[in-house]
Amino acid sequence: MATVTPLPSVAGSNAKFGATITGVDLNHLSDADFETIRNAIYVHKVVVVKGQHDLVPAKQFDFVHRLDPAADRVHGFDTEDVTDETSGVLGPRFNVIPGSTGVTVVGQGYQGDDHYGLKGITAKSTTHFDAHAEPLSPEDVAAGATRFGAFHFDGVIYGAYPSRVTTLRCVRAPKGPDLTVRWDDGSGLTMKVKPGLTAFIDSAQVYSMLTDEERKIADHSRWEPAPQPYVWTGTRKIRNNGLGMASGGETVLLEKLPAWTPEKVYQFPMVWVNPVTGVRSFQVLPDVVRKFYLRKGADEEEEVVEEGERIRVFLNNIIDRIIKPENILVPMYEEGDVVMFNNWEVMHSSIDFPLTYGARTMHQCHIPSSTFPAGPMSVQ
Repeated sequence: MATVTPLPSVAGSNAKFGATITGVDLNHLSDADFETIRNAIYVHKVVVVKGQHDLVPAKQFDFVHRLDPAADRVHGFDTEDVTDETSGVLGPRFNVIPGSTGVTVVGQGYQGDDHYGLKGITAKSTTHFDAHAEPLSPEDVAAGATRFGAFHFDGVIYGAYPSRVTTLRCVRAPKGPDLTVRWDDGSGLTMKVKPGLTAFIDSAQVYSMLTDEERKIADHSRWEPAPQPYVWTGTRKIRNNGLGMASGGETVLLEKLPAWTPEKVYQFPMVWVNPVTGVRSFQVLPDVVRKFYLRKGADEEEEVVEEGERIRVFLNNIIDRIIKPENILVPMYEEGDVVMFNNWEVMHSSIDFPLTYGARTMHQCHIPSSTFPAGPMSVQ
């Protein structure tokens, strides 16, 4: 029987979310245990299901689809609109495990001559060297420094709704000394982490940090990503702390993008409501926002904001309140564990590690949601 245990409180930490789950076999999951896990994902936001060494990739996909049975049976980044031409900053096309329907291998390094039917692949995920305005030097990396890659939620966004839940099974973890995440933004902030883990921030906590005036705006406003957003973001870079956009760089002109159609460009609420708890989260993806539709009340006229610098400054002002060590959860997981998280209520980031630590192998699965994220107001 599934047993859910909230993560213990840590002195000085404001990250009050996360849980572990024991006593289940995801290959043979009862209806009662499924409901326990589903509820835990929405209540605790991030859960680590222990001891799933023998999980069959097809069963991992079946679990994710069971959470959203009306959804298409494809990986969330393997929709018809994601091609080599449109993947952009998402990086190389995805390695779907044969027979799994939609479980991909993500991580770094050579995955072996035959990894679940994938022959001789080398995983190459986007790192902070690709994404950040000022990457670390090789000397800093050799001395044990690292960065959060890029905090985000999962989903193509263009032509598909963001995935509800993401699952990550740790198959192989890199081995080496602890690393020091550096902010390198003038704050002097750092954070010790073990290699190969994933960092999370709570978007509901971001919402709680808004002023009353900001909350009125967030509750009644929308944001619109660019079409083909991962190409549109162009030469812009993410800040050194892994969240929010740095100044400079250029987006790609709409007429220069791969083919797109207006009906596949959605307008999302700034605030997403948890379907189980009713908790509100400030959920905006900074690197793909092209427009804001701002208002403070249902009866007010909207202000359309298209100026990129104004959008960047608005979001960074809010983000700066959450992107601090005491607000970041880096839950421990081991080889064989499965991390599951509510993709509509948290942001997550990989944490870079030296190649000398060995390969990292994660089996990842999320699927495009069958429904639109619900906000305090209707935006569709």
